[in-house]
Amino acid sequence: MYNGIGLTTARGSGTNGYVQRNWSLVRKTKEKTNLKTEKDLERMDAMNNKQPNREILDHEKKRKIELQCLELQELLEEQGFNEIEVDAKVMAYRLHLNKNVEKINEPPLDELGRVIVKETHQIAEAQLEKNARLRDAFGISEYFVEGSSLDPTRREKEALAQAAAKKYALVRTPSPELGDRSKTKKRKRKDR
Repeated sequence: MYNGIGLTTARGSGTNGYVQRNWSLVRKTKEKTNLKTEKDLERMDAMNNKQPNREILDHEKKRKIELQCLELQELLEEQGFNEIEVDAKVMAYRLHLNKNVEKINEPPLDELGRVIVKETHQIAEAQLEKNARLRDAFGISEYFVEGSSLDPTRREKEALAQAAAKKYALVRTPSPELGDRSKTKKRKRKDR
């Protein structure tokens, strides 16, 4: 045996125990590597930067509040309060929890101060907060366009991204009453 290859003993093998390469083996040539396209990179980036679903997170908070209210209700019923008193106390406690929902539903932290989360939307929310803190620490604008660090026209691209991100509120003008519309239509017809 040489370097762990071959037979430990040649006895009974019908060979002399000499190890050599198999020259009759035809090796497969290395196949062409497929490079990732822009679409693949965009898809991977979108997967990494998933936005949390607000409705699911809000539902989870409401569920936690209701769970605490149910525990209080069971405790009060065990203590012997009647239904009307229990309902009143539970309703008051529910209102208190709804007012202080941010303090109550703070996610638990580990020994290093990181958020301990297990749900996918909670993970996405924690990741967004972490990215925002990191961006603020490095002084990066929230309208920074990736890949434009060495570009001399970077400021212009950031301004375009900022302009695209602006959301304008709908401006509603008071509409004329139904009777006034018919008068304006008649006037236009007479003018023709």
